[in-house]
Amino acid sequence: MKKAFIIGFFAALSLSLFSSLNAFAGSLVIEVPDDPEPTTEIVSYQCDTGTSKEHIEVTYLNAGNISLVDFKWNGKRIIASRSINASGVKYMGGSYIWWTKGDEATLSDLINDPEGKNLIQCVEEQKTE
Repeated sequence: MKKAFIIGFFAALSLSLFSSLNAFAGSLVIEVPDDPEPTTEIVSYQCDTGTSKEHIEVTYLNAGNISLVDFKWNGKRIIASRSINASGVKYMGGSYIWWTKGDEATLSDLINDPEGKNLIQCVEEQKTE
């Protein structure tokens, strides 16, 4: 009886801990220096996959020298950080590279296309106001 109670107690405790952890599963907090006020910009792009046109919304997050990009591609959430490059702005995250210059962007997947022969070309959609 005592053993069953202890097992039940730990099972209930585990469930409550895991469910409270789930509440934080979609959250990410990154500490930034005190100086900069973080900014967010959402930009819509039309991307040509070669077989179809895909619409994506990209969120740019900037705080001082910290720059991130956040978007969904093929059902996956991609978060990438800015890296050093010679031209344009290049973000790298996981197996993906998001590279922007002006109103154009290129998406590459280093796992499915390691040689970069099938780059996905994207163009910023013009805002209608």
